[in-house]
Amino acid sequence: MTPQALPFGVYILARAADWDNAQQLGYWHTASLESEGFIHAASHEQVPGVFARRFGDAAQVFLLKLDEAALVDYLQWDAHPVTDELYPHITAPIPLECIERVLHWPV
Repeated sequence: MTPQALPFGVYILARAADWDNAQQLGYWHTASLESEGFIHAASHEQVPGVFARRFGDAAQVFLLKLDEAALVDYLQWDAHPVTDELYPHITAPIPLECIERVLHWPV
């Protein structure tokens, strides 16, 4: 699936070990929620760039498509401090029920 073919929406990129941990816990949680107050996410258009910058060394990456309607109270869009590009952030742990689809990335 090419970036252009990704359905419109908000995604989490997850290393395999982190995704396994989330499945055991029943929710997605990252250290950034404690340290920065939110979980980093990406729009469908931002996925390739985030992958290249942060996950290029990972052996296996999963792409988690989020249910934005279920997370509406916890989803905020914040400007990157350098580029001013808006990125989605989630301000609470994400229950697995709020993950609509799981894909391998890149496919």
